Amino acid sequence: MEIQKGVVMDGRSTVSRRQVLVNGATAAAGVALAGCACGALGGCQTEKDKPAVITTGVVNIGPETQYPAGTANVSLLPKYGIVVTNDSGERLAIRPKCTHKGCTAKWNDKDFQFECPCHGSEFDLLGRAIKGPANKPLPSVVAQGQPDGTLTVDLDRLYAE
Repeated sequence: MEIQKGVVMDGRSTVSRRQVLVNGATAAAGVALAGCACGALGGCQTEKDKPAVITTGVVNIGPETQYPAGTANVSLLPKYGIVVTNDSGERLAIRPKCTHKGCTAKWNDKDFQFECPCHGSEFDLLGRAIKGPANKPLPSVVAQGQPDGTLTVDLDRLYAE
């Protein structure tokens, strides 16, 4: 039986050992890259796999010192759906749900404001509408100081609709 460039002369094809190794390495690289892309981009996580946002109860959001004056802290957005802001001492838990059509407004560190990607509404550090079409402020509640120096937020008041 004569073999010529991966084809056996009786009509059946063969694959060289080298081609098996190349195909295997290519497949392994593809799987590795897909895993990295899913982890880095979060695009492979389905809605049912994502942790649910907690929207009820009184929650402790940590020490007051995590929220200095003149800042917006977005670290609680994935867990509680809130951004904690501090204009000049009073800390607000803001739910960045645009009051125009309900889209999620994003915090813009550069311009120091919330911006709605759907229709262009803008809100200041306290959640007040500064550019329409929204004309009402973002939902917010004051974070309550505790004796141990931490803050709590009543999510039931914030998410009441």
